[in-house]
Amino acid sequence: MLAKPFLKWAGGKGQLLSQLDELLPDNLNGKEFTYIEPFVGGGAMLFHMLQKFPTIKKVAINDINP
Repeated sequence: MLAKPFLKWAGGKGQLLSQLDELLPDNLNGKEFTYIEPFVGGGAMLFHMLQKFPTIKKVAINDINP
C-alpha cells in the first residue's frame, strides 16, 4: 500500500512526482542519507522519498503557512 499525502494541498507536488523524480541524484540508491523537505505541504514528496529510498536515516520537514 502506498502512503498518500495527508492533506489536499494547493500547489502540492503529488502530480509532479515523476518529473521531480527525474531530477534526483543518481547516487542516492543504497546510501544512508538525511532528507530535508523545506516545503512539506501535504507530504507527497516526503512519502515518495521514504518509499523509494528505505535507506533514509533522518528526515527534517518544515513548512510555514500563516
